[in-house]
Amino acid sequence: MNIIQKLLLATFLPLTVLFLVLDNLSPEAAYVNYIKFLSIISLCLTALLINKKYPEQKLLAAAMFFVMIGDFFLVFCSTYFDSGKFMPFGILGFTAAYLFVIAAVQKNFKISSFEAAAALPVLAITVPAVIILFPFINGIMRYGLIIFIAILCYCSWICIGTVFRGYFTTKNSRLIALAGFLMLICDLGVGMATFHPYFSSSFVPWLKNIIWGAYVPAWTIIVVTIAEKNLINSSKINS
Repeated sequence: MNIIQKLLLATFLPLTVLFLVLDNLSPEAAYVNYIKFLSIISLCLTALLINKKYPEQKLLAAAMFFVMIGDFFLVFCSTYFDSGKFMPFGILGFTAAYLFVIAAVQKNFKISSFEAAAALPVLAITVPAVIILFPFINGIMRYGLIIFIAILCYCSWICIGTVFRGYFTTKNSRLIALAGFLMLICDLGVGMATFHPYFSSSFVPWLKNIIWGAYVPAWTIIVVTIAEKNLINSSKINS
């Protein structure tokens, strides 16, 4: 790993631990949301400022920008205003982010038994979550979330499948796969916290721990990937 990657991990992984602690010590405290949003801004600025060797890294940097936009509406705005009013904008931000991630990592994708195997962990945790949540979602929001979940699942699946395609180096494929799976866990956790009446009626620290324990590492890994100098297998660069 280069110095930028080491600094990213040394900064944002301890910050993740701090968020987990703060969500238990100071539930729903506004200052915790400020720190969280500032960390995402820092990740975004780092992603935009890093010199990028590959076009895939530019796409991932664009994804990080839309993550910051989505986080602004879902985390920062919800601190002051009714979160329901800003939720569609936040969802659109993350939808755009996942589309950019898909564009960056789906090179050499084709249906195969390996790709089918990559879908199994995605379906294993998404299907039960959808079955639990959808009775509590009505109206146009249900249709919007169907589209969002489909894009999220496809993004996670495509990320996990990088380990079978050989386009990215082995190390980076595994990191991208891990990031994709963490994104899925995070957003399914957000769905539970937002729509399930048991969780949405009060602050649940352990669920917030799952969300932020997956969210920050996932996008830190993406920025680490943006900083990678040897992202793609040399034999694939001109393919």
